[in-house]
Amino acid sequence: MDTICTIILAAGKGTRMLSTKPKVLHEILGQPLIWYPLAISRHFGEDIIVVIGHGREEVGAYLARHRCAQVVQDPPLGTGHAVLQTRAALERTNATDILIIPGDMPLIDRVSVGGLIQAYQAQNATMGILTARLDDPAGYGRIVRDAEGRIKAIVEENDAKPGQKKIKEVNTAVYMVKKDFLLKAVGKLTPNNAKGELYLTDIVKMAGSVVSAQALDSHEGDGINSRDQLAAAAATMQQRINTAHMRAGVTLVDPKSTYIGPLVKIASDVEIWPGVHILGQSNIKGRVRIMPGAWIKDATIGPESSVGQHCIIEGATVSPGAAVAPHTVLAI
Repeated sequence: MDTICTIILAAGKGTRMLSTKPKVLHEILGQPLIWYPLAISRHFGEDIIVVIGHGREEVGAYLARHRCAQVVQDPPLGTGHAVLQTRAALERTNATDILIIPGDMPLIDRVSVGGLIQAYQAQNATMGILTARLDDPAGYGRIVRDAEGRIKAIVEENDAKPGQKKIKEVNTAVYMVKKDFLLKAVGKLTPNNAKGELYLTDIVKMAGSVVSAQALDSHEGDGINSRDQLAAAAATMQQRINTAHMRAGVTLVDPKSTYIGPLVKIASDVEIWPGVHILGQSNIKGRVRIMPGAWIKDATIGPESSVGQHCIIEGATVSPGAAVAPHTVLAI
């Protein structure tokens, strides 16, 4: 995978969030939105470029703690324009293939991205697109195919004709592209659309061969543009994480009221009661019982121990076999 460089598009303002905080710094289960595409990107290669814009001081400060290059898009003139800003950084990388991921889509799954990369590489395509099928595709770019099923274009909602708006296969905005082609194609984009922007999707018409892979879950293409969408994505992520832990031998008395961050490690035979939050890089060892209302962050809970109801444990270590009394605060 060392031939892959990832571009994460994170310059958007997120007007509908009604927030002074940059959209990609809003959190799901203790991690900002931008953390999720960073984690996926790292799985496929160490070469990562993040395009920032609105709130770039705050976003840039967060990204400085991660191994990635930062490129500024100002003013924001579309996704094609965003990629255009990465030209100098792309020319410096040895990667031959570019993975492009939005910075505000935390539900994109690593397995789905891997399937896209596999299809793209197997057919030696110029471009690959991760698609999804939605019962209600409103607001998404539609995948337009010819009679043989080949992708002809991606048509954005504002530019789609009535017939095209009925298409249920949509663009998730996750792509694989040959670097040489990408650098040439973005330079040819023109703002001939309803928004007067440079659409990255317009490069599909220039590509010699385009393949697709379908996301495993239709929610993977859900972008975050409002607080209700943030809450919906958080609920989906919560379900994914909790299900994975239960299948690995963890008992969650009430999964719907249990909140576990994506970096948390939990051994088998742990019992977690309702209203518990376990966040950060916490490590819960085997045969631990955690009672209702506990808050645990960046902590290690030793094996065979118990945490009483409504405890707060941050940055601390609970010894093996210990019994932490209810309402105890252990914080460093």
